[in-house]
Amino acid sequence: MGRTCTGRIRFIMLVLVSLLGMCWLVYAVILTHVEGIPHMQRKIPVKKTSHVQRMLDKASNILSTDFVMIQRKTAVMKMCKKNSTYNLPNRHHMVYNRNKPFLYCKATKAGSTFWGRLLLQIDKHRIASPYHIKPQIGVTNVFPTINEWKHIDAILRRSTKFIIARDPLERLYSAYVDKVFSPNPFYWDVLGTYIVKTFRDNTSKTTCGHDVTFPEFLQYAVHAETTGKHVDVHVLSLWKSCSPCHVKYDIIGKMETFKDDTNYILDKLNLEPYKAVLRNISIDAVNDALYDTAQAYVSMRGVATKCTSKQNTAERIWTKLKARGFIAADLPVPSNLFYKKEATVFEIFKGAYSKSVLELGRQGLKQQQNTIFLETFKRIPKHTLSQLAKTYSMDFQMFGYEQEFNEMFNKSTNSGFSISAIFF
Repeated sequence: MGRTCTGRIRFIMLVLVSLLGMCWLVYAVILTHVEGIPHMQRKIPVKKTSHVQRMLDKASNILSTDFVMIQRKTAVMKMCKKNSTYNLPNRHHMVYNRNKPFLYCKATKAGSTFWGRLLLQIDKHRIASPYHIKPQIGVTNVFPTINEWKHIDAILRRSTKFIIARDPLERLYSAYVDKVFSPNPFYWDVLGTYIVKTFRDNTSKTTCGHDVTFPEFLQYAVHAETTGKHVDVHVLSLWKSCSPCHVKYDIIGKMETFKDDTNYILDKLNLEPYKAVLRNISIDAVNDALYDTAQAYVSMRGVATKCTSKQNTAERIWTKLKARGFIAADLPVPSNLFYKKEATVFEIFKGAYSKSVLELGRQGLKQQQNTIFLETFKRIPKHTLSQLAKTYSMDFQMFGYEQEFNEMFNKSTNSGFSISAIFF
């Protein structure tokens, strides 16, 4: 036995030495000549991650995300077992690609505009930035047809199904800032007037709907979700609009990990070439948001003055940019903003953003955004917060969001970032 073991060890050592020798020989050849170019004439190459290492890193990332996705799906199914009754998802929330096939639930205020535009590019077989498509262009042409919807269970069985979730409080806050507080005469008319007349005491019958407060908006959201009356899609829970228990989503993305989850979804859908459009997503998203805000402001400000002053209209759009973390909280509204053309307004917004980044940094602006959000909710009456926790409990629990708000509010106290103004 001893001789046999010794022989094996010698053989293994011989093989290892031979392999090392071959590796050194190959290295020497490569070092001396690169495609026939003498060593002294060649440029020393910059060290890069090898193809094998990149493949290993990619596999590791996918496995790690696979584990996260399993955890998210498990949390959803756990809640589904406790709730045996649920409705079909709304057909007009579902985006369907018949070729892949896949099904996406378009939940508002959860990256839906981005995904709607990206899926349009995919539907047209164009590998181009989603931001090349105007956000106003919808995706109605890729909803399941009425005839297909009759066979929804068959579609669900053969499709990869995914959804993007977001904290219910953040969704409601974003909806208020974007649709109700900002100069938006359309929403003031169809939603604002209803909220004022229904949830405000001693209101005038001629209300314009432009002055809805955030507490009033939250009252409306609770009422709409629980009664089904005068429902706007921006306050509808994912539980009701996307029916996770019926659909059984294969992939559950989140706004907090949006870019990583988007990459993961494209991998799983075998749409890897489209990942190229995500390379500059952070910069593209800022430019797109500033342009969209400028465009919407200029197109709506004239009609908005039927309800409020020109100065107030300018102040509202400026406050929106502060709340979204695009400009510093102490930056004053530019004079005569109301009278500027669209291109000029866009340049003003970009200039204010650049100045704010220099002053606070991108992380500082993000911290400001979060502080304004938390401080706004800290001023909401406790009974309203309790109603929100109860009304949107399925979304909170299914998708792993904090339902005990006191702990969340303490984060703003300990953030080290403070704001003096009351925004909403």
